Amino acid sequence: MLDEFARYCALQRDQSMLASLLVYLKRKGGFVQLNLIWRELGPKSGGPFWNQTTLVNKLDKLERLGVVIKERRILPSARAEAKKKTNTFYRLNPATPIYPYIFGMLLIYKQEPDKYSSELVEKPLDHLCRLAGRSTDNDPLVGRELAVAMELIGEVFSVGEDEVKRMIMERMARRGIIKGRKMNPSENSKKDSDGDNMKPNGRERAN
Repeated sequence: MLDEFARYCALQRDQSMLASLLVYLKRKGGFVQLNLIWRELGPKSGGPFWNQTTLVNKLDKLERLGVVIKERRILPSARAEAKKKTNTFYRLNPATPIYPYIFGMLLIYKQEPDKYSSELVEKPLDHLCRLAGRSTDNDPLVGRELAVAMELIGEVFSVGEDEVKRMIMERMARRGIIKGRKMNPSENSKKDSDGDNMKPNGRERAN
């Protein structure tokens, strides 16, 4: 599947269009209605797609490649409750080899002190295929996705693996996902003596 996807990517004269679609679906997470995809990625929203036919063609091709899953649902019409219409929804297939690496096509940069933005890297589809090609068949999906995320965080903040793990744990504790580990008095005194250990080398903590 990955080879076929790579061949399809090689045909893209404008890689940003397909790459933006993949990133969009990954950010949405679940099924997204076709009309919403067109509204948010079409010309009125400043998206990369200039017509809906191009968008549908790419979604259909991705479905044939097994990258996305298409589902048709019969929903009540917004104009008349008695009428029903068929709506088309799409979502990324989490079993596809490229799934864990889609955010790897993004370059994250600091826009404001507490705000980060992202943009596609140069030739994002080629980059995506290279990332996915490094994986092995017996490499767990969740493990691969976490590894990619940790590598990206390390690059953004210029820190090593141990520091990335600490940053993730602190973020999870602040959000209540996990309980923060209580430090003993010796750890507290060490932390006080160290002070803000991010200042000497100019690094910043993740917010």
